[in-house]
Amino acid sequence: MVSRGLKEYLQIDLLKMHVITAIKTQGRFGKGQGREYTEAYALEYWRPGFTKWKRWKNTRDNEILSGNINTYSEVEQALQPIIFASKIRIYPYSQYDRTVCLRAEIIGCEWEGK
Repeated sequence: MVSRGLKEYLQIDLLKMHVITAIKTQGRFGKGQGREYTEAYALEYWRPGFTKWKRWKNTRDNEILSGNINTYSEVEQALQPIIFASKIRIYPYSQYDRTVCLRAEIIGCEWEGK
């Protein structure tokens, strides 16, 4: 179950530093047996040199991204500002307690900078 508390998360270890420009999310279709998807989510990221995880916020200081409205459609959210990170956490968010399923794709590339 998830809610406004942002306690449960999906953590992805990219192993190296990456430039992350977008996130794609999708729910679980399950042959129509469930309605489990993530309506909204927040992001946290980590990179070498950090002492704690940092919450991502957009250029308007909003940290909640829109997710899915059904179990089968894919939703892509471009990140402004982009993220430089080696690990990322996706925190499903809901105004009300609910069960969610989340599939995610991280869009970006390995960072070649120093």
